[in-house]
Amino acid sequence: MAAYWLVFALITIFYPALMDLFQNQTGISAKSAFSDHVWFHGGLDIMALCILLFVLSKEKVSRNVLRGAALAALMPTTAITYSLIKTDYWNPLFIVAGLGCFVFVVWGFVLAAKAGSYNK
Repeated sequence: MAAYWLVFALITIFYPALMDLFQNQTGISAKSAFSDHVWFHGGLDIMALCILLFVLSKEKVSRNVLRGAALAALMPTTAITYSLIKTDYWNPLFIVAGLGCFVFVVWGFVLAAKAGSYNK
């Protein structure tokens, strides 16, 4: 999960223009210096989660921590879904990112269920 999101974090921090791939012409036309600032801020937020997930991947974690990681993955999934449904800025390629995040939601809850049998 962290490796997947790390790519988006690095792009949004260092080259936010690449995120235009996920936007339609309306979204690209609405871009401003503030938009790049928001992408940068979001990239650092994503990086923070990546660091936490990389550290947790080296530890024995409880099912509650796994559930928490799954719920954390639900947040970008929810934001992407909302953006696709309620705004005019995104192209269908953004669905791929949303599905990628949703896979981590499912995977986190599957791992949490398995952890219940050996990691209390």
